[in-house]
Amino acid sequence: MSWDIVLNKGSMTSKQLAAAKGDAIDIDLFDNTDDGQTTIKDLAAAGKKVICYFSAGSREDWRDDANQFVWPVDYGKNMTGSEPGETWEGENWVNVTSPKVRSIMKARIELAAKSGCHAIDPDNVDGFSSNHQDGYTFPQSAYSDYVNYLADIARQNNLAMGLKNAMDLIPAVLPNISFAVNEQCHEFGECGKYKDMTTAGLAVFNIEYKVKNCTQPAGVVLSGIFKTLALDKLGGQC
Repeated sequence: MSWDIVLNKGSMTSKQLAAAKGDAIDIDLFDNTDDGQTTIKDLAAAGKKVICYFSAGSREDWRDDANQFVWPVDYGKNMTGSEPGETWEGENWVNVTSPKVRSIMKARIELAAKSGCHAIDPDNVDGFSSNHQDGYTFPQSAYSDYVNYLADIARQNNLAMGLKNAMDLIPAVLPNISFAVNEQCHEFGECGKYKDMTTAGLAVFNIEYKVKNCTQPAGVVLSGIFKTLALDKLGGQC
């Protein structure tokens, strides 16, 4: 399945987004519901499968529901990027075991369904990686449980759900997800980890930011795209 992704839509209109190549398009849930859900509905009317992005693993201080998270019960240390010294201003890792965090994410999924999304792309569910980069000491099973919880809520709302990165969780969540969204598996030499996804007949949407590599590892089918980190323009499909 071919796709595109624009998370920072800028001045792009619904008509321009609908002209994207591919069957599916991944857009920010919040940035595209402020106008009465017209963008999502317009894209669906144009025949696109609309994947709605939100961060399930971090509190973003600019979101309308940011004041619902309570520090330090629901969120903790600042989120950092994959590059040395890179930080994501205004973002903090959340406690994936917190009932309040799960309640907030449930409301987001329900918003996605109400807005006309076909699927969700919950980001930052890999706080366990790199020796618990989120600062919590939860076992990896806490994160697979969180992903399975989100997938269950999505299913209750007739939405498909993708696994964003977090490849080590695949064995524990594969029965409950419908696709994957990956960043930089070519750059980091990790694309082979998606073999079970391909075997199960599920799409793997791959984004590369530095390495323009459209190869397919043995046993893996990727829907590749090359983008700048800003994710603010259409195009770049392999």
